[in-house]
Amino acid sequence: MMKRNLIGLATTALLASTLAFAPAHADDMDPAMAQAIAAVDAAMPGKLINNPFSVKFNVEGGDARGKIVEADGVPGGAAYNVRVKKKKKNPWDTATRIPMTADIADGETILVSFWARAVTPPKGSDTGKITVALQRNVDPYDAVVQEDIDLGTEWKLYTVGGTAKRSYPADKGSLNFNLAHAKQTVELGTFYISSLGQNADYAKYVDK
Repeated sequence: MMKRNLIGLATTALLASTLAFAPAHADDMDPAMAQAIAAVDAAMPGKLINNPFSVKFNVEGGDARGKIVEADGVPGGAAYNVRVKKKKKNPWDTATRIPMTADIADGETILVSFWARAVTPPKGSDTGKITVALQRNVDPYDAVVQEDIDLGTEWKLYTVGGTAKRSYPADKGSLNFNLAHAKQTVELGTFYISSLGQNADYAKYVDK
Protein backbone atom coordinates (compact mmCIF):
# COMPACT_ATOMS: atom_id res chain seq x y z
CA MET A 1 0.00 0.00 0.00
CA MET A 2 1.24 3.49 -0.79
CA LYS A 3 2.38 5.66 2.09
CA ARG A 4 0.23 8.61 1.07
CA ASN A 5 1.16 10.77 4.05
CA LEU A 6 4.79 10.73 2.95
CA ILE A 7 3.80 11.70 -0.57
CA GLY A 8 1.78 14.60 0.75
CA LEU A 9 4.59 15.83 3.01
CA ALA A 10 7.19 15.67 0.29
CA THR A 11 4.97 17.48 -2.18
CA THR A 12 3.89 20.17 0.27
CA ALA A 13 7.50 20.92 1.10
CA LEU A 14 8.30 21.78 -2.50
CA LEU A 15 5.18 23.18 -4.13
CA ALA A 16 4.14 26.68 -3.26
CA SER A 17 1.06 28.42 -4.58
CA THR A 18 1.55 27.36 -8.22
CA LEU A 19 2.43 24.27 -10.23
CA ALA A 20 5.57 25.31 -12.07
CA PHE A 21 8.60 24.03 -13.90
CA ALA A 22 11.47 22.61 -11.91
CA PRO A 23 14.66 21.05 -13.31
CA ALA A 24 13.87 17.62 -14.73
CA HIS A 25 17.42 16.26 -14.72
CA ALA A 26 19.24 15.16 -11.59
CA ASP A 27 22.37 17.13 -12.56
CA ASP A 28 20.36 20.37 -12.40
CA MET A 29 18.64 19.72 -9.08
CA ASP A 30 19.54 21.41 -5.84
CA PRO A 31 19.86 19.13 -2.79
CA ALA A 32 16.38 19.97 -1.46
CA MET A 33 14.76 19.00 -4.77
CA ALA A 34 16.71 15.76 -4.99
CA GLN A 35 15.82 14.90 -1.39
CA ALA A 36 12.12 15.55 -1.97
CA ILE A 37 12.05 13.39 -5.11
CA ALA A 38 13.87 10.61 -3.23
CA ALA A 39 11.24 10.81 -0.47
CA VAL A 40 8.39 10.46 -2.97
CA ASP A 41 10.20 7.60 -4.70
CA ALA A 42 10.58 5.79 -1.38
CA ALA A 43 6.89 6.27 -0.61
CA MET A 44 5.66 4.91 -3.94
CA PRO A 45 5.52 1.25 -4.92
CA GLY A 46 8.12 0.50 -7.58
CA LYS A 47 10.33 3.23 -9.03
CA LEU A 48 9.20 6.80 -9.70
CA ILE A 49 9.77 7.64 -13.40
CA ASN A 50 8.52 11.22 -13.52
CA ASN A 51 9.46 14.35 -11.61
CA PRO A 52 6.23 15.41 -9.84
CA PHE A 53 7.76 18.83 -9.19
CA SER A 54 8.39 19.51 -12.88
CA VAL A 55 4.91 20.04 -14.28
CA LYS A 56 3.30 22.52 -16.61
CA PHE A 57 -0.39 21.98 -17.24
CA ASN A 58 -2.19 23.38 -20.25
CA VAL A 59 -5.52 22.61 -21.86
CA GLU A 60 -5.87 21.76 -25.56
CA GLY A 61 -9.02 21.93 -27.67
CA GLY A 62 -11.65 24.61 -27.86
CA ASP A 63 -14.46 25.52 -25.50
CA ALA A 64 -12.36 25.24 -22.34
CA ARG A 65 -10.36 27.48 -20.06
CA GLY A 66 -7.56 26.46 -17.72
CA LYS A 67 -5.83 28.32 -14.89
CA ILE A 68 -3.74 27.69 -11.78
CA VAL A 69 -5.73 28.17 -8.57
CA GLU A 70 -5.19 27.89 -4.85
CA ALA A 71 -6.56 24.59 -3.57
CA ASP A 72 -6.98 23.59 0.05
CA GLY A 73 -6.85 19.85 0.61
CA VAL A 74 -4.35 18.95 -2.10
CA PRO A 75 -0.57 18.68 -1.63
CA GLY A 76 1.11 21.96 -2.44
CA GLY A 77 -2.05 24.01 -2.05
CA ALA A 78 -2.43 24.56 -5.80
CA ALA A 79 -4.21 22.90 -8.71
CA TYR A 80 -4.99 23.28 -12.41
CA ASN A 81 -8.63 24.29 -12.83
CA VAL A 82 -10.27 23.48 -16.18
CA ARG A 83 -13.73 24.70 -17.10
CA VAL A 84 -15.09 22.59 -19.97
CA LYS A 85 -17.79 24.67 -21.60
CA LYS A 86 -19.52 21.86 -23.49
CA LYS A 87 -19.47 18.14 -24.15
CA LYS A 88 -17.58 17.10 -27.29
CA LYS A 89 -17.90 14.14 -29.65
CA ASN A 90 -14.75 12.58 -28.18
CA PRO A 91 -13.51 12.93 -24.58
CA TRP A 92 -10.03 13.77 -25.90
CA ASP A 93 -11.29 16.74 -27.89
CA THR A 94 -10.61 18.76 -24.74
CA ALA A 95 -7.60 17.49 -22.83
CA THR A 96 -4.56 18.23 -20.74
CA ARG A 97 -1.46 16.49 -22.14
CA ILE A 98 1.87 16.25 -20.33
CA PRO A 99 4.89 14.83 -22.23
CA MET A 100 6.56 11.72 -20.85
CA THR A 101 10.16 12.01 -19.64
CA ALA A 102 11.07 8.30 -19.46
CA ASP A 103 10.85 5.38 -21.88
CA ILE A 104 8.51 2.49 -21.05
CA ALA A 105 9.61 -1.00 -22.07
CA ASP A 106 7.52 -3.78 -23.56
CA GLY A 107 6.01 -5.71 -20.63
CA GLU A 108 6.67 -2.95 -18.07
CA THR A 109 3.89 -2.42 -15.51
CA ILE A 110 3.04 1.21 -14.75
CA LEU A 111 1.02 2.96 -12.04
CA VAL A 112 -0.37 6.47 -12.44
CA SER A 113 -1.52 8.22 -9.25
CA PHE A 114 -3.04 11.70 -9.38
CA TRP A 115 -4.95 14.14 -7.22
CA ALA A 116 -8.23 15.36 -8.72
CA ARG A 117 -11.76 16.51 -7.97
CA ALA A 118 -14.88 17.82 -9.71
CA VAL A 119 -15.52 21.44 -8.74
CA THR A 120 -18.75 21.63 -10.75
CA PRO A 121 -20.04 18.23 -11.90
CA PRO A 122 -22.23 17.96 -14.99
CA LYS A 123 -25.84 19.03 -14.51
CA GLY A 124 -27.85 16.28 -12.83
CA SER A 125 -24.78 14.38 -11.59
CA ASP A 126 -22.91 14.23 -8.31
CA THR A 127 -19.62 13.38 -10.01
CA GLY A 128 -17.46 14.62 -12.83
CA LYS A 129 -15.96 12.31 -15.43
CA ILE A 130 -12.52 12.19 -17.03
CA THR A 131 -10.37 9.64 -18.81
CA VAL A 132 -6.73 9.26 -17.78
CA ALA A 133 -4.49 7.76 -20.46
CA LEU A 134 -0.74 7.18 -20.56
CA GLN A 135 -0.31 6.65 -24.28
CA ARG A 136 1.55 7.21 -27.49
CA ASN A 137 0.84 10.62 -28.98
CA VAL A 138 1.21 9.29 -32.53
CA ASP A 139 -0.93 6.85 -34.51
CA PRO A 140 -2.36 4.40 -33.40
CA TYR A 141 -2.49 6.26 -30.03
CA ASP A 142 -2.46 3.03 -28.02
CA ALA A 143 -2.18 3.23 -24.23
CA VAL A 144 -0.26 1.58 -21.42
CA VAL A 145 -2.86 2.86 -18.95
CA GLN A 146 -6.36 4.05 -19.80
CA GLU A 147 -9.26 4.37 -17.38
CA ASP A 148 -12.49 6.34 -17.04
CA ILE A 149 -12.70 8.00 -13.64
CA ASP A 150 -15.75 9.38 -11.84
CA LEU A 151 -14.52 12.34 -9.79
CA GLY A 152 -16.07 13.25 -6.47
CA THR A 153 -16.19 16.85 -5.29
CA GLU A 154 -13.57 16.27 -2.57
CA TRP A 155 -9.87 15.90 -3.27
CA LYS A 156 -8.78 12.30 -3.67
CA LEU A 157 -5.64 10.49 -4.81
CA TYR A 158 -6.72 8.16 -7.63
CA THR A 159 -4.52 5.30 -8.87
CA VAL A 160 -4.76 3.35 -12.14
CA GLY A 161 -2.39 0.86 -13.71
CA GLY A 162 -1.53 -1.19 -16.77
CA THR A 163 1.17 -3.23 -18.51
CA ALA A 164 2.76 -2.13 -21.77
CA LYS A 165 2.17 -4.41 -24.76
CA ARG A 166 5.01 -2.76 -26.69
CA SER A 167 7.75 -0.23 -26.02
CA TYR A 168 6.84 3.45 -25.62
CA PRO A 169 9.67 5.94 -26.28
CA ALA A 170 9.39 9.01 -24.06
CA ASP A 171 9.40 11.39 -27.03
CA LYS A 172 6.28 9.73 -28.42
CA GLY A 173 4.32 9.43 -25.17
CA SER A 174 2.20 11.63 -22.94
CA LEU A 175 -0.03 11.52 -19.89
CA ASN A 176 -3.46 12.72 -20.99
CA PHE A 177 -6.44 13.81 -18.94
CA ASN A 178 -9.37 13.73 -21.39
CA LEU A 179 -12.07 16.07 -20.17
CA ALA A 180 -14.80 16.54 -22.80
CA HIS A 181 -17.18 13.89 -21.42
CA ALA A 182 -19.49 16.71 -20.31
CA LYS A 183 -19.83 20.37 -19.49
CA GLN A 184 -18.02 20.46 -16.13
CA THR A 185 -15.25 22.06 -14.11
CA VAL A 186 -12.49 19.84 -12.76
CA GLU A 187 -9.23 20.39 -10.92
CA LEU A 188 -6.04 18.39 -11.30
CA GLY A 189 -3.23 18.30 -8.75
CA THR A 190 0.13 16.58 -8.51
CA PHE A 191 0.59 13.25 -10.28
CA TYR A 192 3.08 10.40 -9.88
CA ILE A 193 4.10 7.77 -12.46
CA SER A 194 5.92 4.69 -11.21
CA SER A 195 7.20 1.45 -12.69
CA LEU A 196 6.60 -1.87 -10.94
CA GLY A 197 8.96 -3.72 -13.30
CA GLN A 198 8.16 -6.47 -15.78
CA ASN A 199 4.64 -7.97 -15.86
CA ALA A 200 3.91 -7.12 -12.23
CA ASP A 201 0.57 -7.45 -10.43
CA TYR A 202 -0.78 -3.94 -9.96
CA ALA A 203 -4.32 -4.85 -8.83
CA LYS A 204 -3.71 -4.24 -5.12
CA TYR A 205 -2.69 -0.63 -5.77
CA VAL A 206 -5.48 0.62 -8.01
CA ASP A 207 -8.90 2.05 -7.16
CA LYS A 208 -11.64 -0.58 -7.21
